[in-house]
Amino acid sequence: MKLKNVALVFFFGAVAGAVAGLLFAPDEGEETRKKWWKEGKRFQKLAEEKVEEYKSKISDLKDSVEGAADDVKKRFT
Repeated sequence: MKLKNVALVFFFGAVAGAVAGLLFAPDEGEETRKKWWKEGKRFQKLAEEKVEEYKSKISDLKDSVEGAADDVKKRFT
């Protein structure tokens, strides 16, 4: 699955979960807001970790492609 598709599935899954949580929340407003704040922070941390993971993978891929391009360039020059 492409990175863009994974990100879209992740995003829409989070939105669907948020909507379902609001619709079926058994707690009072203040308690629900506290839970949402906590979950929002958890989601933010998870998203930041995933961004860093993908940045690392992209950097590794970039280095690999540059190395391969240099090899090809050396062979033909």
